[in-house]
Amino acid sequence: MKNKQEPRHLYNSAQWAWEMIGAIEDYKPLAHYIFHRIKQHEAIQTNNILHLGCGSGCIDYHLKTYFSITGIDLSENMVKSAARKNPECSYHVGDMRQIPLKGLYDAVIIPESIDYMRSFEDIQKVFSGAKKVLKKDGLLLVIIGYDPEHFPQNRTTVEQVKQGSKELTFIENNYTADPAGKSFEATFVFLVREKGRSEIIIDVHKLGLFRKNIWQDAMLKAGFSTEPVTDEALESIEQKGTWLLIGKNDH
Repeated sequence: MKNKQEPRHLYNSAQWAWEMIGAIEDYKPLAHYIFHRIKQHEAIQTNNILHLGCGSGCIDYHLKTYFSITGIDLSENMVKSAARKNPECSYHVGDMRQIPLKGLYDAVIIPESIDYMRSFEDIQKVFSGAKKVLKKDGLLLVIIGYDPEHFPQNRTTVEQVKQGSKELTFIENNYTADPAGKSFEATFVFLVREKGRSEIIIDVHKLGLFRKNIWQDAMLKAGFSTEPVTDEALESIEQKGTWLLIGKNDH
């Protein structure tokens, strides 16, 4: 058995593991939630969407029925996976803090991936960039997965998946040394068994952990009017403490 410790390779060299655990159908409820929230809050008809931190395209697979979608993600492997799932959509490798596009969109969505921002400055860069590519009265919809008041300290989950001869046991642990602080660690452990061989991959992700007023202040400073939404329906899809921040480009 050999052990490897790598930084954030769930989206890169170990992206195959994401494909095993990230089933397209698992994202259908979240995609439908996003669709209905967009329709509920839009001030202009939403036809085209920019998805920041699009990952492997599982959410887009369901949203493309309703919208034209452009996606951006840091991981080239994730972008390639998204393009295979959704050839109708347009995908680009890039950083959501420096959006590499100049078009205008009816809405920008950032579900989940915004948690990787670890400073107020980075959050504001994302929101300011989104404003630049939004049409007047366009919508910014942000889903924030972790709230310090409901942080799942030391939560550990286990999934087991088998594809062909490969068996994967996937373990995730969430931990913060200071719940009142600004960050936490998500540690992923992959136990891989295939044809008599075993391998353990340890992958530590550092993410932001900010109170709601910090997120709202960043959005206001970027020039949006804001509306925070705490929603049991969203929490039932994601986890306790997940909440929605809506920005409107109306001034």
